[in-house]
Amino acid sequence: MTDPAERPRPTMRDVAREAGVSQSLVSIIFRDAAGASDATREKVLEAANRLGYVRNESARALRVSSPNTIGVTFNTRQPFHHELLDGLYAATANTRYQLVLSAVSEHRSESEAVETLLSYRSGALILLGCLLEEERLGRLSRRMPVITVAQRSVAPGVDWVVSDDDGMNLATSHLMELGHTKIRYLSCSEAAGGQDRLAAFERAIDVNGLQETAYSTPDGGKDEASGASVAEAIVRSGDLPTAIIAFNDRCALGLIDVLIRCGVSVPADVSVIGFDDSEIASRPGINMTSVHQSPRDLARFAAERAIHRLDSAAISTQARGTILPTSLTVRGSTGPVRTATPAPHIPQLEVPAITYRSPHRSPEGQQIRRG
Repeated sequence: MTDPAERPRPTMRDVAREAGVSQSLVSIIFRDAAGASDATREKVLEAANRLGYVRNESARALRVSSPNTIGVTFNTRQPFHHELLDGLYAATANTRYQLVLSAVSEHRSESEAVETLLSYRSGALILLGCLLEEERLGRLSRRMPVITVAQRSVAPGVDWVVSDDDGMNLATSHLMELGHTKIRYLSCSEAAGGQDRLAAFERAIDVNGLQETAYSTPDGGKDEASGASVAEAIVRSGDLPTAIIAFNDRCALGLIDVLIRCGVSVPADVSVIGFDDSEIASRPGINMTSVHQSPRDLARFAAERAIHRLDSAAISTQARGTILPTSLTVRGSTGPVRTATPAPHIPQLEVPAITYRSPHRSPEGQQIRRG
């Protein structure tokens, strides 16, 4: 018996033969165009289902004058991008538009990912965590709608959707309420939104009068390895802050792991706050306080903007921005500052290799929302 995987892929002609209609009528039905009765549509779709026929959407996009695909770039190493993708699929589920994904990875640049989407003639681009130069974004926007997520843009014609930087002030205020003044922020200026997040932290310490005790660490990193490296340096220096805000949850995870391995209690000795409130933050055993930005809302606004631009005949020449509110999810990695107790004993040791695994979600923590 022939393996089903080895059988020839059914064609539109096969569907027409199976349903007993013309190939042009099958094409009309698959394009959801007028010209076929409901009974005929049902008969053709049932025939296609029996044969296992699947439309070649990429080939169809090459034939039509108004492509119905939205190209999306994302970073394979960013868990928050996975949540954004899920939100984009939800936002486009009941529309005529299809998503085409192109990954950015350690061995594949964002430019390469974009070029792949252009070769598929995507009708619009949604760029997650975009780091392309403004000039390149401007050139792209003259060809098609371009929407950046988690990164502002001043390029003409580019729309952007970001979370409110007020989340950094929420994190700082929360730590101050717990008695912390010796606060350190692990910055990551080269990441999307990194400069804005650093500026927000600097504004927060100015507003709260913490210029003498709170400061940022440049190149704090955006992943677990970077957070672990910073934690090792802090431990070896012997100068522990009482609280640390990390650029994102991945960095905070590496930081917490090494601090605990070195005998530093979290949060008794050092409180830690992440950023994104991704699934990492709610992992059992992590239980991390984190600034919450909604991937579902970011994705929905980005998708709505892309669809609106695709459905509009006019080409936008101005950048339009959408800023969404943030909140703070308080969990177990933050607590009151130590008072009138001896400093923790910090052993000078070699930190063993760290392995990170993917576990399950746990229930959401307490939400402190912007007033």
